[in-house]
This record gives sequence, structure tokens and C-alpha cells, in this order.
Amino acid sequence: MRGMYTPAFPCTRMGLLLTLVFAAASSLSADEITSSAEELRALRTDAVRTEFVQQFCIDCHDQYTQEGGLNLEELAFNPSDASNRRRWVTVFDRVRAGEMPPEDGDRPDQTSLEGFLSTIDAPIIQVLRDETQTLGRVRARRLNRTEYENTMHDLLGIDIPLRDFLPEDTYHDGFATVAQAQQVSHHLLEKYLNAADAALDEAFGRALDGEREPFSHTYTSAELGRKVGQRDPWHVGDKTIAWSATQVYHGRVPETEVKRTGWYRITLHDAHAVNINSNQGVWCTVRTGVGFATAPMMYLAGVFRADDTPRDVSFDAWIRKGHLIEARPTDHTIERVRGNKLNNYRGSARDKRPLPKVPGLAYTSITMESIHKSPPPDEVAKRLFGDANVDVEMPRDEIMELVKRFATRVFRRPLTEDELAPYVLLVDEDLKAGVSPRETLKRGYRTILCSPRFLFFNETPGELDDFAIATRLSYFLWSTMPDETLIAAAEAGELTGKRTRQKHVQRMLDDPRAERLVEALADQWLNLREIDFTTPDAGLYPEFDETLQQSMVDETHAFLAKLIRDDLPAANLVDSDFAMLNERLAKHYGIPDVHHEQIRPVSLTPKSHRGGLITQGSILKVTANGTTTSPVIRGAFINERILGVEIPPPPDNVPAIEPDIRGAVSIREQLEKHSNQTSCAACHIKIDPPGFALENYDVTGGWRTRYRNSRNKTSGLPVDPHHQTADGEMFQDIEQFKQIVLRDPEQIARNFTHQLTTYSTGAPASFSDRTVVQEILEQTRSQQFGIRSLIHAVIDSSLFLHK
Repeated sequence: MRGMYTPAFPCTRMGLLLTLVFAAASSLSADEITSSAEELRALRTDAVRTEFVQQFCIDCHDQYTQEGGLNLEELAFNPSDASNRRRWVTVFDRVRAGEMPPEDGDRPDQTSLEGFLSTIDAPIIQVLRDETQTLGRVRARRLNRTEYENTMHDLLGIDIPLRDFLPEDTYHDGFATVAQAQQVSHHLLEKYLNAADAALDEAFGRALDGEREPFSHTYTSAELGRKVGQRDPWHVGDKTIAWSATQVYHGRVPETEVKRTGWYRITLHDAHAVNINSNQGVWCTVRTGVGFATAPMMYLAGVFRADDTPRDVSFDAWIRKGHLIEARPTDHTIERVRGNKLNNYRGSARDKRPLPKVPGLAYTSITMESIHKSPPPDEVAKRLFGDANVDVEMPRDEIMELVKRFATRVFRRPLTEDELAPYVLLVDEDLKAGVSPRETLKRGYRTILCSPRFLFFNETPGELDDFAIATRLSYFLWSTMPDETLIAAAEAGELTGKRTRQKHVQRMLDDPRAERLVEALADQWLNLREIDFTTPDAGLYPEFDETLQQSMVDETHAFLAKLIRDDLPAANLVDSDFAMLNERLAKHYGIPDVHHEQIRPVSLTPKSHRGGLITQGSILKVTANGTTTSPVIRGAFINERILGVEIPPPPDNVPAIEPDIRGAVSIREQLEKHSNQTSCAACHIKIDPPGFALENYDVTGGWRTRYRNSRNKTSGLPVDPHHQTADGEMFQDIEQFKQIVLRDPEQIARNFTHQLTTYSTGAPASFSDRTVVQEILEQTRSQQFGIRSLIHAVIDSSLFLHK
């Protein structure tokens, strides 16, 4: 019969079953009685859950209706099954939050509600705790590409890029550190071998063969300047000038083509702007690349603001063989000249054409010099060989000692003789075969670098030891291996003690390497790794340029760094009374009186329409495509990444909303039709509010009151950001929405704690971890959930200190 719930143990048989259990109890042993009592408790629990579902849930979630895709008529309760467990956790959360049963139906009293919830959470928590005790809450976690490259650099003292040797990381919950998403294959191991070979060749070469002949050359203005075409800068007197132009690659300098791949320091001497008014500047970029359409990819080396005062500007860049320098104005908010205005050769006595009247970047010369960002050769040798002299007469025992020393550093903990034995065997085989000490060591090191003890975190279920804590700390805060100070602390047993551990955390957060934590959170949690995935339509958004995009990324990095450094409340993630801006970004945001080149704190007024993360240009760009914005995409992002509201994926048979780029139909009208579908309404009631609150921001993060479209960029349909929260509270704009969200700063802090836990431990916080997360919040409540305080509390939690 439709609407009837048939549980595994029907209620009509429950009394008989319980009677039989009691009748048999008198003939059972003590263990059997205990087992029978547990079975009895389980039956009672099932009965309570069954009765609640039958009374309050089954009308909407039977096999016929299945609202939200949930069929409780056929959903058994099996918390040992991960998929089944996730479904029941969703049921638990929605019932506890009061979302279900719906207000227009029968509502349970508090006793029934708590009784039902206890039949779900207690069994699930017990299963998860049993799994954790046996396997650990984190499975085998591997270094991701960034961690691998940083570790190899610090370990060997090299600076060559290594992440390009490895395939792209897989992401789970936004992070590349989550163990369950990391796979290992023969293909990946081959990539690790190639990366290790390249790293060791570089390290051994620098340590034993010395530096290659350095390169340094200053290209004077007489050597630079246009030769042919429209791309090269102009030679004007003793200056080289690149104009503000629409021409691709204008400003490239063919003379700077490098003959050898490596790190270079690029210095533009006496760089200044021309054709500008007093106190005005021109934003410029220095890029590297082939500079021809045959290889259009260009790599940003730096951004700077040129004014009428000449100065030297320098940038360090990894430049590939055959690539050259391009230096030019790239501010699309100023006047630009078309390429056909740059046709005639300038510098010849017969050319009397006037200079373009648009702004330009002038400089007198360019110096290029090869550099190493890593330590000098003697330091590289010390990291590889200590004080040993690697030559043909090197004795076996000394080689073995070096292998043991290297393995101890690589594995981030002392080794037993059994763990070292395989590497000893390989070394002996090489020496017997007549392999030189140099090659024997390199081959031994290569084998060590491809060991799971290096590529994976060496952790066992239960409480972590000092060395495992050192590894977790270092990869959390620095994305690299522990330094000597941290290893010494592990050897002294300081990291299992809270007070001494906190001192090391303070030291690490104050270290420049903590910038890697900021970059990792921005790239993974906030998805800024996808900042280049879309390019705003130049016809619709002509003001967007590479300088603006880089300023957006710098803003987010600087904002997160300030929150950590000053321990600012987590509420600042949603709204703040300051922003981290430079002149270019402030101009884009419409914030006056900002004239500095570097990113600095700027006080905001209510008219600024900024503050927090959610109105930063970088966030707004990665949540839009190059043409239109979608409240669905932005709403889902803000819910999941900032507010901590999980949004399930849409049903397979529901088409995505495609905004009308002609501007004839508003996105609001389209979404209202879409959300009226029963299968969509439950999610969109959560997704849409933050999405619509952000509708005043275009795909570049600029403020708008009307939509742009292909017909008219300034008089499209008006933007209407008003909406209501899932609780039915109305808001008119982003400021009112923020104020509603800020009433519950604990929820913002809870979500950030979840993000920190996922990133730092390699596993998301599970259902059974919720009590620990709440403890973290209680510990930081008096600091208004300060960001630095939350980092400390996460590190001091059992989630971090246990596998």
C-alpha cells in the first residue's frame, strides 16, 4: 500500500520478538546475556527510528514520492557502509536543523526528536570511532606536487621547477592534501623517478662540478629598439619606449632571448612613464616567452607602476631557452594606440613622425643576469654529503654512513637497521660491480627518494609520535619537510607537549615560509588555482587586464596573511572594515585616494561595497565565466567554502541554468522557473541567497547596477540583488546579507575549522569529529574565533595529533 513503511522488523512483531528474548535469557551464559542485551538495545533503537520515520517522514520519502531523491522506505540503516552512512547523516542534519519534517506537516515533540536523532548519531559515531582506532581517520597520505617540489628544494638545495614532472593533483573538498583522493600508479611512479633524476643531476652537478659560467649582460638603448614590424619597442634618443597599445607582444625585446634555461634577474634601468600628467602612473608588466604567435603562452615575471621619476625595477624569473623579455604598459583603463599606428620605423634620420600621444614605458637599458635562488655549491654539497669528500677512494663505510644520513633526512625520522637494509644491499651491489662512489651515492639517493617512506606520511593509527607531529606541522604551515630546529624538537620530545609545541607553532607562523600556507589556502580552499581558467570577454569588459588580475590575487594573499598575523576574528572572512589594495585595484573597485603601488590596508566606508573575502575580485572572478555571472555557481561556492553549508549535486535529469547573454531575460526569471521544480527547490533555497546577494558584482569583480550585454554595455537590464534566506528573512543587497550572516560568527568559524582540519590532516572532519570541532570553537571563543587562534587550536586537537 502506498505510503506504508515496512521496516526490517515490523512493529506488529516487535512485542513477540522481545518476549522471546526475555524468555530465553534465563538459560544464557554471562557473555550470551551481554550479547542478547546489546541485541535488545539495537532492536529498541530500530523500533524508535522506524516509528519516527513512519509517522513524520514516509509520506514524502516513500518509494513513489522520493522527494529530494530520498526513499526511506527502502533505505536500511547500515552505518558500516560509507554510502549508507552519508545518507543517514544528511537525514540527521536536516531533522536536527528543523528543515524536516516540513512546517506544514506533523511536527515531532522535543522528546521524540531527540530520541530519533540518538538512534542515528550514536551508532554512526561508534562505527567511525572503531574504524579510526583500527585504520586511523586519515588513510595513507602522499605529498602533492607543491609539497614535493618544496621538499626537494629544501632537501637538496636546488631551485629548478619539479612540479611540471608530475601529473595534476586530484582534489577532494577543494584540497590536494586529502588522502582518499590520492592515487598511485606505475605511471605516477615513473614520473617520480624522472623528477628525482632531474633533481639529483642538478644537485650533484652543482655540488661536485661547480657552477656553470654565469651570464650577465646589459643591453643599452642603442642595442634595443624596433628593427621590423610592430612588436618591438621604439628607440628614441637614449631611451627605449613601449607604448600603451592593443598590439600583441608589443614591447618584446628580441635581443634578450636566452640561450640557457634557468633563473634570471631582469632589471629595467631608469624605468619611467612618458606622456602622463603629474602624479599619474602607468601600470606595466614584465613577461617572458617566445613572443611570437607560434607559441603564444607568456609567463608573468612582475608588475610595477611607472611614474615620471626614473627608477630601477628588478624581477626574478625562470626563463626557458629561446624565450625573451617583454616589458610594456598593460593598464587597459588608459588610452591605447592600435598596432597600425606603430608601423613606421622610428630612429632613422628620415623618419620625422611624431611620437604617439598615448602613455608609454621608457627605460635606458636592461640587465639580465643568471642567478640561483638556492644556496651556493658548498652548501648544496654539505646537504648531500656533509663534510665527506666524494671521490674514487671513498671507503664503503663512509658511503653507507652518507646513505643512512640522507635516508634519515628524507624519511623525516630515525631509521632502524631493518629499514636501512635494502639500501645497504643496493649500495653493496653497485660497489661490487665497480660503480664509482659518486654514481653509487646518486643511485642510492634515487632509490630513497622513490620510497613510500618519503612520498607518504609515515603514521600509524593512534597518537602520533614527535616525528610524525613534526611532519604534520611542517607540511601544514610550510608545505615542506621539517627544518633542523623542528627535527631537534622531535628528538627532544618537545612536540608532544602542548606548551613547547605552541612555541614552535608561533615560530613557524612568524617565518616567511608561512606564506606557503596562505598560498595553499588561497589556491585550494578558495580555488584561486583556477584564476587563469577564464578570460573576461574583451568586448564586454575592456578594462580587465593582467595587472588587475595579479592585484586581485595579491589582495587575497595579503588579506589572509593579515588575518593570521593579527589573529583577527573569523567574521572578517565575510566582512571587514578594511581591504588590502593597491592603486590599480582600488581604481577598479571605485575606491578613491589610493595611490600606492604595493598592496596595503585601506579603510573602507559603507559606499565601498567591499570587505571580507566574498567581495574580493579574485573570488568573484573564479566563480564566473568570461561573459556572465551565475547566482547558482557563486551561491554554491559561498555556501560550501565560506558558510559551511553543504550543497548536494543536482539530479542528473535537471538541466543547468544558462544565462541569457542577450539580456532579454533576467537570471532571476530563469531561476524562479527552475526552482519551482520540486527536485530543485530544496537546494536552491540555500544556494540562491548568497548568489543573488553578489549579483551587483560582474565577472571581473567590478560593481554594477545594470547587466552588460553584447548589444549595450551600459543600459542592460537592471541588477536586482534582493532575496531571502532559507529562514525566510528578506535582504535587499550584499550589505544586508552580510549582516544576517554575521549574527552567527560561530558558524563561520566552524566552517573555517573544517577547512583547516581537512587541509592539515589530509581528511575532512567526519560526523564523529564534530565534538572535537566544537571543543576547538569553545577554546577560541574568547578570542572571537581569531584565525591564528583557530590554527593553534586545530594543531592542539586530537584530530591533528592522531592518525
